[in-house]
Amino acid sequence: MAKLSDLIKRIDTEVKDGNRAKALRMIDKLLEKVPDSKPLLARKEKFSIEHDFDLRIIALEEKYGVAREG
Repeated sequence: MAKLSDLIKRIDTEVKDGNRAKALRMIDKLLEKVPDSKPLLARKEKFSIEHDFDLRIIALEEKYGVAREG
């Protein structure tokens, strides 16, 4: 198994690429193996909030017919 720090870097890369849902799934799998990891728990909370914001923005864009770029 890879080092925890390497896995956290991969998770951070996923978030930078805009894949917060995938990053959250990766964190959940890691938390099964390392349940008391404070860095993982902090990232999960942060990314979860960001993911919720993303979903809300998408819902508002769909509601008001705003075209998304990218």
